[in-house]
Amino acid sequence: MNTQNIKNIVDDDDFKEVIQSIIDSQVKRILNSTPDQSEEREQAYQRIACVNELIAALESIAVTGEIKDKRWNIL
Repeated sequence: MNTQNIKNIVDDDDFKEVIQSIIDSQVKRILNSTPDQSEEREQAYQRIACVNELIAALESIAVTGEIKDKRWNIL
């Protein structure tokens, strides 16, 4: 796995914009739902949680790669 490629994705402004757009659209679904649309809200919440989990995983991989690159090489 090329951690630099993942870091480039995570740091890419277009990628960040798309991710924010997805989250914003799901928040709007929650805010515009009626009291009886609990399933709609739950689905939107799950989508937001999924996107957040994906981003956290990508950021973790990118940071782990940076740490490995910066550690001292002994021998």
